[in-house]
Amino acid sequence: MAETPRSVDDAHRACDARDVTSRPWHDVATVRRASGEVPFPPLQPDHLFFNVSLMPYATHPCVCELGQSARQQLSALRLADYLNKTERVELHIVNRAVEFMLDVPGIASLHREDLLAIYTDEGFHTWMMARFRRDVQRQSGHVLSQGPSLAVIRVLSLCETAPQAYRGLAIMAAASVTETLITGTLRRAGASDDVYPPVRVLLADHASDEMRHQAAFVRFVSEWVPTLSCTEREFLDALIPELMMAFLAPELPTWRDHLCAVGLEEVIADRVIRESADPLDIGVQMMEAALVPRRLFERLGMSCSETFARRASRWHLP
Repeated sequence: MAETPRSVDDAHRACDARDVTSRPWHDVATVRRASGEVPFPPLQPDHLFFNVSLMPYATHPCVCELGQSARQQLSALRLADYLNKTERVELHIVNRAVEFMLDVPGIASLHREDLLAIYTDEGFHTWMMARFRRDVQRQSGHVLSQGPSLAVIRVLSLCETAPQAYRGLAIMAAASVTETLITGTLRRAGASDDVYPPVRVLLADHASDEMRHQAAFVRFVSEWVPTLSCTEREFLDALIPELMMAFLAPELPTWRDHLCAVGLEEVIADRVIRESADPLDIGVQMMEAALVPRRLFERLGMSCSETFARRASRWHLP
């Protein structure tokens, strides 16, 4: 079994050098090639747990005044939230969708073993994150608490309130959206020299698996959508923009909780969010994050991408 990369540079080279979308799962899946525990070097004062370019509020003057230790704690809270979101996507959206996808006939490019490999990957990722939480607390003292994810709650609510006959379509659409959105964020979240090295390795390993998943879901959607009835396509055309917005829109209440947790008063936390969350920037970021699914659904002749673009451009603070 191949050895897990021991630095983020090694991990990124591993992702880039191999064609992970075509090599056998047995050779490239993290669950197959990972060995042993990832080393945890001492946490340095200047280490962060998440790329601050994805945390616009972290560089606000009111946060900077609290000092580096507060910013480190804020980044740990952001990582904990990201792991919670990812875990719930994998268990409650993707693996639930795979159960339905196994019964979809006529998908020539994605075999039953491919789907079961994805199912196995996602279960292993949740185990990776559980082990990682334990090791971070033991080595650094930071507790990466488990909790709900507002984005996943929103996505699941959309699926669960769909008409009963369309519940399977809804969860498969949700997985198709989340699995084609997540890879870019995974790569960016650890792409900074000040991110604690074990975090960078965890996210790089996860991203290498998600590259394969993204390719698999693109193939699935490309064959699945053309087989749907006009009524089913209309349902998806209306649902997919809602799913994208639910998954990508900033989780402002969570930002507020994190800012208060590091010492800001509620009124100051609200001001930091107002001054950090530029609606135009966020709309652009959502469009960029959704590039793969937007192009995919456009190619299939659906109007949901255009609808999402309008929604993203109109996003505003509540």
